[in-house]
Amino acid sequence: MKIEQFEMVTMLLAAMILMDTFQVKAEMLDMADNTFDDEYLKCSNRMEMKYMPQLLEEEKASHKLLETVWQNAKSKWEARKAQIFLPVNFKDNHGIALMAYVSEAQQQTPFYHLFNKAVKMAGQSRKDYIYDFQFKAFHFYLVRALQLLRRPCKDSYKKAMYSTSQNISFAFGGLNQARLGNFTLAYSTRPQAAGDQQVLTIYSCFGIAIEKFFDKESDRIILIPLSEIFQVSQEGDGNDLVLQ
Repeated sequence: MKIEQFEMVTMLLAAMILMDTFQVKAEMLDMADNTFDDEYLKCSNRMEMKYMPQLLEEEKASHKLLETVWQNAKSKWEARKAQIFLPVNFKDNHGIALMAYVSEAQQQTPFYHLFNKAVKMAGQSRKDYIYDFQFKAFHFYLVRALQLLRRPCKDSYKKAMYSTSQNISFAFGGLNQARLGNFTLAYSTRPQAAGDQQVLTIYSCFGIAIEKFFDKESDRIILIPLSEIFQVSQEGDGNDLVLQ
């Protein structure tokens, strides 16, 4: 191949990669039926005592990225937990999972995207969960953390929270109900959206205030569980949506 042709092919490939990186992906806001959304309501104590500690060690041993993320969060948790009032049954693994997910979500890391992609597929079938889902223990501890920290709906629902995504725009198909499909961070300060960036205004019953875990008392931050169901409407004439 001539040098000129090779350089042209290289430039085209680079351009395609850049387009994929910055392209806004449209996703339909629906019930996210394939998402693994187990709340462990009838088995949490048995799983916590009998299965999850060992399963967590096995999953960390087989997934180096998970091991790294967990260890980083463990250090942060050890330095922070004494400053937080916690429920009686709230254990270190709950705090580490929460600290890990929020830290990764705020930075939009590869682990954040990998975990959420896996969660969105693991609910397709029992086989998908058992054989293909690599984050069973992490998911369990994160769900339990949110459950243990949950406050009455009247406390969390009264204030609007806001969420944006740099590379995803949700399409609203007129459905009465929808779920976000992943554990979602939302903030009390409405962001200044750039260009066509979409803003979701969210009124959550089950979102957990997490700013105290990260020494960010000036701005309220909540983490919304993926299982929460919302009524969706369009805000004005733009593409912003209201979830309540």
